Amino acid sequence: MIRALIIDDEPDAIQSLKLICKEYCQNVEIVGSAEMVDEASRLIDEKNPDLLLLDIDLPRGNAFDLLEKYPKRKFQVVLVSALFEEYEKLIKKFKIKHCINKPVDIDELKTVVDNINK
Repeated sequence: MIRALIIDDEPDAIQSLKLICKEYCQNVEIVGSAEMVDEASRLIDEKNPDLLLLDIDLPRGNAFDLLEKYPKRKFQVVLVSALFEEYEKLIKKFKIKHCINKPVDIDELKTVVDNINK
């Protein structure tokens, strides 16, 4: 079972990802969610997740500010955003392999999660 956190500043996006994971990604357990970088950092430390489903733009920072705090991270990251072109250099810097555009395509999310599980 993959223990995942959803980090997004939009409550509707969090709820949507929770529902998609529950229905279509049975190997994923959502162990928490956060809307801001500081809240997300506390949850990561507390929950020790295997996976972050992470939006790029967040209040009081962004996904990369959060990832800076974990240079030797033990979790996988799937960026879930519409801003990939804008942040291409940072995506490469942080070696993020998985990016999903919003709105989330269920089949794409399932494929990415299945690949992480291998």
